[in-house]
Amino acid sequence: MLTVRTLRVAKDEARRAVEPLAAPGAFVRPEDPPDRLANTMWVGAVEALGCLGLKAGTEATTGALAAAIAGRHTISGAQVRGDGAAFDLTFLVPPSVSWVWAQARADLRVRVEKAVVDAAYHSLQYLIWKLRGDNGASVPGFAAAVALHAVGQPRPQAPPPPLLHVHSYLVGVLDEFGELRGPRRSSLFEDDVLLASGAFGRAKLAEDLRGLGFGTEVVSGRDGSLSFEISGVPEGLLRVGDSADKGCAGLGQETDRDPWESDLGDSDPWETDPWESGPWRNR
Repeated sequence: MLTVRTLRVAKDEARRAVEPLAAPGAFVRPEDPPDRLANTMWVGAVEALGCLGLKAGTEATTGALAAAIAGRHTISGAQVRGDGAAFDLTFLVPPSVSWVWAQARADLRVRVEKAVVDAAYHSLQYLIWKLRGDNGASVPGFAAAVALHAVGQPRPQAPPPPLLHVHSYLVGVLDEFGELRGPRRSSLFEDDVLLASGAFGRAKLAEDLRGLGFGTEVVSGRDGSLSFEISGVPEGLLRVGDSADKGCAGLGQETDRDPWESDLGDSDPWETDPWESGPWRNR
């Protein structure tokens, strides 16, 4: 599933993004190694991130993310985004992926986390590749923070179920003059851009999970849409995960209805791996 929403109160959004209790690190077990993956990272074009005083591959902190969401330079505080708003594009994985991640040994959990972030990043890159600016030309670059979360909001007096999802905080895109702008909201919904982007990420995730040795099977959702699950996960667990309040993972408008039947074309806009672009680890 892929959802989208406009980011409103920058400080609140930034605190939610870097919340330690929402990160995979909150689920570290005593036997796990101490070196955990960070849950936030800056991604995007050098020029776009440079407008905000940022570098790709570095950890997104609360203060810097709040400034970027507000369209301000993260060091000087100057307003650098000419107009428009920032958006949260949330990539939510199938329930079986979350449950397998929760039960896996430490090294496999990290590899599943990598696959999830990589899929969300590819989804974001596809969206940018398909976006058009005011003049109809392709967007030349973007700035975003990617935040990996492991849980949504639990129901009262119930333990939080595992719920892996990735927030891509799209804080700006470059226009034809190299100026940072907020993407036009209407452009996010043109030509099924979000639908295709969600499909691209979901297909990437299924492929990478198969590369890790998992079997996958196509399933039909309650609304008739198609998705996938990891083979062998009990149906009862999938129902529990699906019925839980998604919290921050379900704040936006659902747009990804049928990811397996979208026409993605034959071209892969980028082949880069966000995990190889910088220090995606805790300090």
